[in-house]
Amino acid sequence: MKPSTPCRTATFVTLLTGAVIGNADGQELSVLDPRAIQLITQEVSGDAAYEHIRFMTQFHRPRGGHDNLWRVAEYYERKAREYGLSDVTLIRQTSTTRPWNARFADLWIVEPEPMRIASTLQSALHLADYSHSADVTAELVDIGAGSDADYEGRDVSGKVVLTFGSLFGAMEEAVCARGALGVIWYPSPFASDNGINGGGRARPDQLRWIGLPSVGLGDCEPTFAFGLSLDGGADLRALLQGADEPVRVRAFVDAAFASKHGPEPWQVMVEGYIRGADPGVGQDIVFTGHLQEEGTSANDDASGTASTLEVARALNRLIEEGRVPRPRRNLRFWWVTEISSQRQYFADHPDAPDEIWVNINQDMVGANQAQDVMRKQNVTRLPATRFHFFNDVVEAVVEYMVAANTFELAQLQAGVPFYPKPHLAHRGSDHRYNADVVFFHNNTDHMTFTETPIGVPGVTFTNMPDRFVHSSDDDLWNVDPTQLGRNAAAAALIGYAMAIADSGSMSVLAAETVGRGVERLGRNLRLGLSWIATADDKAAAYLKAVDQVRFAAERERAAVRSLGEIGESGSRLVPALMEELATRERGILREVEGAYQRATGGRPSPRRQLSEVERRLAGMRPVLVGGPQEFHEKRGDIGGVRGLHPLMAFEVLNAVSGDRSGLDIYRYVAAEAREAGSHYYGTVSPDAVLEFLQNAVGTELIRP
Repeated sequence: MKPSTPCRTATFVTLLTGAVIGNADGQELSVLDPRAIQLITQEVSGDAAYEHIRFMTQFHRPRGGHDNLWRVAEYYERKAREYGLSDVTLIRQTSTTRPWNARFADLWIVEPEPMRIASTLQSALHLADYSHSADVTAELVDIGAGSDADYEGRDVSGKVVLTFGSLFGAMEEAVCARGALGVIWYPSPFASDNGINGGGRARPDQLRWIGLPSVGLGDCEPTFAFGLSLDGGADLRALLQGADEPVRVRAFVDAAFASKHGPEPWQVMVEGYIRGADPGVGQDIVFTGHLQEEGTSANDDASGTASTLEVARALNRLIEEGRVPRPRRNLRFWWVTEISSQRQYFADHPDAPDEIWVNINQDMVGANQAQDVMRKQNVTRLPATRFHFFNDVVEAVVEYMVAANTFELAQLQAGVPFYPKPHLAHRGSDHRYNADVVFFHNNTDHMTFTETPIGVPGVTFTNMPDRFVHSSDDDLWNVDPTQLGRNAAAAALIGYAMAIADSGSMSVLAAETVGRGVERLGRNLRLGLSWIATADDKAAAYLKAVDQVRFAAERERAAVRSLGEIGESGSRLVPALMEELATRERGILREVEGAYQRATGGRPSPRRQLSEVERRLAGMRPVLVGGPQEFHEKRGDIGGVRGLHPLMAFEVLNAVSGDRSGLDIYRYVAAEAREAGSHYYGTVSPDAVLEFLQNAVGTELIRP
């Protein structure tokens, strides 16, 4: 049992002295009433959320109709009802991944000396997903990286192969082409960076989550594969190299492409509501976290689903007990099969996006930051094409939570003995809240809201980089209840602030949007001025700076315009704010022109010389013609374009509106990439944008 520490006492000291030291500007949060902030942050419990993770880590729960996935979905359905949510439903959805379940797998050396190598008794990750049943005893052959040279002089037919190369490659070449029985795989010992999602080398005893194709490799049906750690694979390779006689192994796999819940492909999601006082407003706030992942998978994404459940419990209790007002809008909670659940839901319910205002996703929100100094809790901004005042609520809340849980010397000198307003779990750390708001990324559930044709603003809480994700290291020790609670509290504050937004909060929300918008415009002005100052081609730099300012202003117009969605008071305020923004844009453009004049001694030419590709883009005015079902079926057919970052391709598609020309889209997305930096989104070229739009036209999802 962890003993009490002084930092827990600091929580109560701060509460008692809040009237004196709790009102510093840097830790104020204007988007909510101080009492509501206090009640929500005190009610949300990282310790409570941790208990749901404890349940989930018992189960390997991949997508593809796995019985354990259904089991954890039933748990969330039961808990959502227990916590008083309304209209709780477990939704069985169609899927494209056939059901697969493994009951047991075991791998032994039988000769010359018996020794267990791997077993699902030790970890579900020892068996590759979609392995077929087998019971074979055969010689083990080392094929190294699986190159052509590694096969020279080796007969692998009727044998089991050991490799650190591509698992799919070994299945194709050794099993399908050369008659091997199965594969034992481990991470390459020669890779300079074999960590997961970057961040350096992996832990040597880490098991990776691996899988075989669920639908075969051409005419060949995969057999089975076992996975070992780097140390385990190296030890087995050394044993083979030092053996005086053949090493024989027995591989036993009991698995089937079947499920207790039916033979046809399925996936699952759970939905529940906290009903708003005016649910007819049609602006639901949707919280998401995904249920499926590998064995244990405590942080990815048991932490996100558990945190979402804790947000639901805490807010519903406060609302039902009358301690905070019932919000105008519905709070809606989805526990899903990652990405595919939402796409299927929107395909099945094409009008559903009209009922959803914003999405708050949580994916990897419990990371114990002491386990790796590179870890950081990232919270995404909105992509430029989906910009909304929601972005400013998110940033305000995250900044507040960081300031409240960070210690600086000046605070001590101001009389604050610890974190200004600490949020600490009883069984968690007292680490600072190392969180940051970053430019948008995808690859988790919020993207299904922001993507075309859904168009709902969505953000995600996702810690990154992470060397433990999708491995045996993502277990309970990897989760800190304190960080889990902070992220849950931040998500709850964001969701509740959006849910209660009305005429009474209009001025505060406008202040956040306009004020932060000025900061964003200033950032883009700085970029433009620096280009003019440093470029040899001042005319080209000037035009790029103008595009940058116009991009930033267009994005801010979207944010200001979204204030009108709050209600009549917002609609009345928007025109005046838009006029102020237009005046601000003209002033910034004059600054850009002045910088050019100072650098060159002349005025810039208003004419642009378009390239042939730019003229072709200018002649396009793309329009969406596909709906949720069509995009669900054909999105993958668009394909990527060499040199175009996939996130910028995502934005090119999002920018298709019927109002923008292809050239407008190129300039907008190119400016978005420049703001973040080439290290983030690369450089967007007109050639790449034209090729991507042509690819999309070819799928008949857009019309040129």
